[in-house]
Amino acid sequence: MRPRTSAGSFDHRFDAAARADVPSDGTWHTVTVGEIPVVLHTEHLCVPSVEQTVYATLAVSNTTRQALLAGPVEVTVDDDFLLTAALPTLAPGGVRRIGLGPAEGVRVTRRTHLKESTAGLRNNVTVLDHRVHVELANRLAGPVTVEVHERVPVSSEPDVRIEERADWTAPEDGAVPEPLAPGTRVWRVELPAGGTAVLDGGYEIRIPAGKALVDGNRRS
Repeated sequence: MRPRTSAGSFDHRFDAAARADVPSDGTWHTVTVGEIPVVLHTEHLCVPSVEQTVYATLAVSNTTRQALLAGPVEVTVDDDFLLTAALPTLAPGGVRRIGLGPAEGVRVTRRTHLKESTAGLRNNVTVLDHRVHVELANRLAGPVTVEVHERVPVSSEPDVRIEERADWTAPEDGAVPEPLAPGTRVWRVELPAGGTAVLDGGYEIRIPAGKALVDGNRRS
């Protein structure tokens, strides 16, 4: 793929390891310019609030000082061909995820509970208590790393308070290559072979009476 198409603009020089002769016979020839080692790490990702399916991903890190151009990449597992995926342009130090499809051996279940109450001296504050319960199970023969994404509401009103009660974390800048929605929270769990994990979290929304919407959906 042309760099201008895959990356918008590109300025990089590749130095060949040795001279090569290309026959002038009018046909295409492949010439190896060089080899760029990359770091591969398998991770599992799920967004159970949208879909209770765990997806396997391959994190590709370019730790060299050379750029890696976009193009097809063949993925194999234990010498067995899995799929052909599209690798984007990787600048030096760049990290990208390649989707490998659903991981049937890793299961996720998500349940939620909402409790509505009032608070304040005159009960003039509506309290929406959201609880999130996530269960993970690894049925694979080896350990896996699972990244669970959740999302908490984001308010621009200073009177509307949102209090989180969970050990999840906000993704650090640059830690995740894909753009994430505001309010994204992340759990990272190491699951051994045959292991399970339980994640409990939640958040509380406090809305003053003057900010409540009549016939509005405050729970979404």
